[in-house]
Amino acid sequence: MVTDARHQVSDAEAPDAFSSQPGWGAHLLAGIGLALEVGAIVVLAVEAASRTLAPLDANTAGGYALGATFPIVGWIIASRRPGNAIGWIFLIIGLSQALSTFAGQYSTYALTSGVTPLPLAAECAWIGSWSWAPGYVLLLTLAVLLFPDGRLPSPRWQPVLWAAAIAIGLIVLPMAIASWHLRGLALTPSGPEPDDPALRTALALQAAGLILASAAAVASVVALIRRFRGATGIERQQLKWFTFAGAAEVLLLGVTPFINLGNQSSTLVVVYALLVAPLLPIAAGVAILRHRLYDIDLLVNRTAVYGSVSVVLVSAFVLANVVLQRLVQSVTGGQRSELLTAALGVAVGLSFGPLQRRIRPIVDRLLPGRAELTLLFTDIVGSTNAIVEMGDERWRGLLGRYRAAVRRELGRFGGREINTAGDAFFATFDRPMAGLQCAWAIRASVKALGLETRTGLHVGEVEMRGEQVSGLAVHAAARVMAAAAEGEVLVSDAVREAITAANVRVQDRGHHELKGVPGAWRLYAVERA
Repeated sequence: MVTDARHQVSDAEAPDAFSSQPGWGAHLLAGIGLALEVGAIVVLAVEAASRTLAPLDANTAGGYALGATFPIVGWIIASRRPGNAIGWIFLIIGLSQALSTFAGQYSTYALTSGVTPLPLAAECAWIGSWSWAPGYVLLLTLAVLLFPDGRLPSPRWQPVLWAAAIAIGLIVLPMAIASWHLRGLALTPSGPEPDDPALRTALALQAAGLILASAAAVASVVALIRRFRGATGIERQQLKWFTFAGAAEVLLLGVTPFINLGNQSSTLVVVYALLVAPLLPIAAGVAILRHRLYDIDLLVNRTAVYGSVSVVLVSAFVLANVVLQRLVQSVTGGQRSELLTAALGVAVGLSFGPLQRRIRPIVDRLLPGRAELTLLFTDIVGSTNAIVEMGDERWRGLLGRYRAAVRRELGRFGGREINTAGDAFFATFDRPMAGLQCAWAIRASVKALGLETRTGLHVGEVEMRGEQVSGLAVHAAARVMAAAAEGEVLVSDAVREAITAANVRVQDRGHHELKGVPGAWRLYAVERA
């Protein structure tokens, strides 16, 4: 029996290439944002060259990172998922941040550097006093509330949208109106503080807007938590990316003040800000575009492993150094030993690998992730006969080229190699169509080497412990491959139901008993139509 699946590609199965164009709006917003960011960097470089640059603090550095990251990620999301509001929100956040950064940097340099006032310097000081607000409020509220699909969790969260809009209005409009006649040096950080009744009223309304924005932000976080608790499958993985990045930002920002006793201009704090600020937009982009979506479980696992090892070793180093240095000082009359510190550092470095191997099984037991993945098994047909005919040396050379070809195709289609034994490969994919397209590509590449493959695909829930993937679905996928004929791509019924791409021909291969797997399994050979 042959059936044709001729449907449009769903959002879940959309390819990485642009599926539709969002029009000129996304290009314009991203272009303006990036142009402003480049302009701010140019002004920064001019200030540095003229030695009028004030020490760069963490907030300014983070602002530059946000202004560069949000327009790019927003443009990518809006281009590939034009129906998702998150992309447009990110574009507005990026434009707001870039405008604020450029206006503040330009006006400060133009009005305080001692050179002849530059064009529009006063107007830029005015723009910088309020342009930060839309991006700031949207980042705290709608970017969280509407993640990951750009829609409200339910209509009852509509008041949060209104609260965010009112907050932006309270922060922007009174300040823009009240500060217009003060535009100039008074609105720069180094300018004199103006004594103006209208400005005081605007600042009071701005404070009210910030309080309302904070309340809306708390409500948005509550909505995100409720969404996460009820999420399954792909949406849950998307929320994991967002939560992981958010937790990393909160953690790093929390420890930043203690790095150098609160010195916001220290190099380490500035570097931290540059690294931390882009985490959230990048993680959100990965989640929404679903590129290597399930790698978050591996990322969390590795973070826990390396974090635990680092904490243990650093604590041991500090404790040992303090205790042993005091012993040395008691013998040498108060002199510290740099040689002892260096020896302890070498010992810590040598201990990293053994300690990691001991901690990893513990973390794997504590953090087993479960995910629904597309599982691919493939191997060479008649490999034993080929070894006999070719001899070991020639076979090893051909096997190396075969493995390189398979890994090249896995990389092209976003597959993750889990295990390799001889000529057999086990890999996972986030989406069935990606796995199917990779199977076809592997077959073609390997055929060019004079070899034939057989491939089996199955979709099922698996348990992820670190880099290992296990469960009944894995055994089923291996047995599906074992049932495939030479050159055949055989799939389970679960894969057939998930295939939504056009121009795919599905041929029923009937029911099969899969060794070690209960029940009768209906399998299908899948080819391009």
